[in-house]
Amino acid sequence: MKSNSALTLAFTLLTALAILPSCSLDYEKEESPESSYPEFTFNNAEFTKVEKSKKKVKMNADKIEKYKADSLSFAKNVDFSTFDEDGNDDTQGSCDLISADTAKEHYILFGDVKMNMISQNMQIFADSLNFDKKNEQITSGLDQKVTIRREDIDMSGIGFSASGVSKTFAFDRDVSGFIETDEETKDKDEKEEKSDKQN
Repeated sequence: MKSNSALTLAFTLLTALAILPSCSLDYEKEESPESSYPEFTFNNAEFTKVEKSKKKVKMNADKIEKYKADSLSFAKNVDFSTFDEDGNDDTQGSCDLISADTAKEHYILFGDVKMNMISQNMQIFADSLNFDKKNEQITSGLDQKVTIRREDIDMSGIGFSASGVSKTFAFDRDVSGFIETDEETKDKDEKEEKSDKQN
């Protein structure tokens, strides 16, 4: 099932994750000593990305670790916001962990992912989301549930994917929920109008 909902802000946010320094909270590494221990550790870190004197992205994390040999970045317990050209909130969200491979431009949000795209009045809830910046694709795990909510949509499904190129999203299976069409909205408005006249 697909929708023409614009997901530009989600892609803007996930692209902005590249501002993180090369970091890792990957404690299971079994490589050289240089990549087994963090070069830097940041606690209660806050990052702000500014372009042309305007704030674009703000991100807070409980912990970030930097590893000298990797292009990987990991941030724990993250809250983030993006801003439009006028400095108003565009997107707000949070997750338990972000993994960013800045060399491959691949980003993963883990654990209780919540995204509120304010200007589109849309919310996304998931256990994890993968973002491939090069191909402008967002996907969930094959067996993971994702929920999309908007004024005219409340849907959940398995195998979520979204394209920043075509501005569409799709579920692979087990889809449930509703989409309110223009005709349904018109019928609803007409019923409310008749009810108001009778009262």
